Amino acid sequence: MNGAGAGAAAQRQQRLALWLLFFVAFLNYLDRYLLGVLLPAIKVDLRLSDTELGFISGIAFAVLYSVMGIPFGRLADRYSRRAVLVAAVSVWSAMTALCGLAQNFVQLAVSRVLVGIGEAGGTPPSHSLIADLFPVAARARALSRYAIGSPIGLFVGFAAGGLIAERFGWRIALYGCALPGLILAALLYWRLPEPAREPASPGADPIPLGATLRVILGRRALVHTALGAAWYGLLWYGLVAWLPSYLTRSFRIPLGEVGTQLAISLGVSQLIGLIAGGVLGDRLARRDPRWYSWMCALAVVLPVPFYALAFLTSSAAVVFIALFAALLIGMLQGGPCYAVIQNSVGSSIRATATAVYLVIVNVIGGFGAQLIGWLSDRLAPEFGVESLRWAISSVTVGFSLLAGWHFWWGARHVEADFSAASDLPDPTASA
Repeated sequence: MNGAGAGAAAQRQQRLALWLLFFVAFLNYLDRYLLGVLLPAIKVDLRLSDTELGFISGIAFAVLYSVMGIPFGRLADRYSRRAVLVAAVSVWSAMTALCGLAQNFVQLAVSRVLVGIGEAGGTPPSHSLIADLFPVAARARALSRYAIGSPIGLFVGFAAGGLIAERFGWRIALYGCALPGLILAALLYWRLPEPAREPASPGADPIPLGATLRVILGRRALVHTALGAAWYGLLWYGLVAWLPSYLTRSFRIPLGEVGTQLAISLGVSQLIGLIAGGVLGDRLARRDPRWYSWMCALAVVLPVPFYALAFLTSSAAVVFIALFAALLIGMLQGGPCYAVIQNSVGSSIRATATAVYLVIVNVIGGFGAQLIGWLSDRLAPEFGVESLRWAISSVTVGFSLLAGWHFWWGARHVEADFSAASDLPDPTASA
């Protein structure tokens, strides 16, 4: 095959892989976010407290989702990333259907734990594949396109989930999300490319986990980026879990309408922000790679006034507009954040680096829903039905500022981390 033909074939492989991985992200986040819009109906049906709802939508999912990311990442670095994805998508889809069969708090909590285990295998191999398929200069854009599965999954989950729950019940909404995942698993098995990677090859002796972790945790830009994303994740997961309940309680908006409105405010804003952030991040980083981290810092701090407005206003319309602006700006950090992680390590440990990043993000971020639920119950004696308003506003403003500090501080180490990764394609080879 001549040079032009080989180049065209490589581009087709890139496009096919990115589309398939986009659908992995889409279903991953659809299953995850759908539960938020179903919480009001689940609360009534299963007679749960806000603290119990916070546990189901936060910690129950996040803990094993985080912990299992490491072994999934190790498997993806050593063996077929395609096989890991097929198994992961199959498991989380089946467990989502199991959530629809739950009859009490314990059953639903256990089912969500199992969903988290399956979803832990989605992102590490996906990021590793994208990093091998796309050059450094295009990596933030490619990772952003993968990441738009999140806002589109949220859009569909909130819009369709709210309407289905209102008309047919929350259980039917969960069953409806399971079948597409099983279909996707089959498509991944037959069609997802598995590019060659250097210096390690699938099936080779693995780099020791201890040595791998020392390299990853020694990358200070990577660690600060993960901590910034974790604090932002805490407020984000809390928002997604509790906004439907906040709007139905404080503004008495029907669940179906809440789902549709939030699908636009959260989903469309994320979509625009992620795409724009990937393009802008790659362009600015050509001048100075620290712009990846500076962009992240600005993206999470600038929305603070919009969060305050959204949770102090008495107008539902203002809530939706303010959230749209806040989340559009906030999601500008998505692609640049992922680029810092992937560019800070060599190709042989990228999936594990993503898994470590996800452990940090989700162990901390997983407490967002729980924290807001706990604060709401504590504030209820004083504020009554408005306790959730004050709980959410406190978390969003406080943790935006904390996230911004970590991103800004991480910028100081970007150049050193990127140079270390390029100098040592296999950073642990001497370990």
